[in-house]
Amino acid sequence: MFSILIFPILLLNQDNLQNLNLEVWLNKDDNTFQVGEKLEIFFQTNHDCYVAIYNINARGEEQILFPPEGGDGFVRKDSLYQLPPPDADYEYEVTGPEGCEKIIVIASSKKLPVLSDTEDVVRKELEFFIQEPEPAKLRIISNPPKCKIYVKSIPSGEWIYIGRAPRTLILKPGEYLVEIRKWGYQTVKRRIKLEPEEKRRVYVTLLPW
Repeated sequence: MFSILIFPILLLNQDNLQNLNLEVWLNKDDNTFQVGEKLEIFFQTNHDCYVAIYNINARGEEQILFPPEGGDGFVRKDSLYQLPPPDADYEYEVTGPEGCEKIIVIASSKKLPVLSDTEDVVRKELEFFIQEPEPAKLRIISNPPKCKIYVKSIPSGEWIYIGRAPRTLILKPGEYLVEIRKWGYQTVKRRIKLEPEEKRRVYVTLLPW
C-alpha cells in the first residue's frame, strides 16, 4: 500500500494558490483504452499541498482514488506520484462499459479537498475513452465431424455449449478453454488466447475410446 508521510507545512496564501501548478497524465498518450487494459495515473505539483483524485465513470458514478482510506492527501512539491503505487498489490483494470470517463484532481493548500469544493482549490479534469476491442474469429474443424463444442471463458469460469463442428465462433479477445466431445471418443481440450481481430483455425482429431 501507499504510505502517507506527514510533514509540517506553511499554508499558501491566495496569490501562491494561483501559482500552484497541478499536472496529471495517464500511461497512454491518446487516453484511449480497451476493456481489459491497465490504467495508470501520474501526477505532481510545484507546491506542497493536499490532493484528492476522483474517477467518474461512464455511468456518472464517482470513486475516490487518492488518498487511500485514512490518508490526509498531503503531497510534496516536485515529487512524482503514481496510482496505483509501484509497490501496490493491485492494479487498475479498465472494465467498461464503452464511453468517456473522467479523472478529476483537486489540490488545496489548507486541507484535503472534496469533489464539491469550488473555492480555494486548483482543479484539473482529464478525460479518457474506453472502447470494446474488436472481436476475434475462431473456426473449429473436427475429425470425426459433428463433435460438440464447449467453450469456457477463463475470467468467468462458465462453460457454454456452442454447437457442433465445423463451426466459426465470434468471441471477445481473451483466454478460453475449448472442449471437443463426441460419444465414443476421447475428449480433446485446448487452451486458446485470442487477440483483437484475430482469425484462427483449429483442427482437432478425436481418438476412439
